[in-house]
Amino acid sequence: MATVREIKYIREILKKIDSIREIEKAEIIEIPEDVEADIGLKIKPKNSKDRYKILEKLNDLEWEIYDKYGVLPTIYWEFNYKNK
Repeated sequence: MATVREIKYIREILKKIDSIREIEKAEIIEIPEDVEADIGLKIKPKNSKDRYKILEKLNDLEWEIYDKYGVLPTIYWEFNYKNK
């Protein structure tokens, strides 16, 4: 199991992800062994066409955290398009 490098900014990341309107559901997942990241997320878009909007907003979120704290968080994400 991979280890989370930083947990200090996870609360803020989750709060901001919750406000992205194109995301129907986001859940924390285990980070694969060969990946170094601060948090792993499985994201279900409301519409599969919104994937690139979501990626852009996640990228902006990472840079907001960097601008605020001087640390660039790394988010590992997977997209889930299945209806469950």
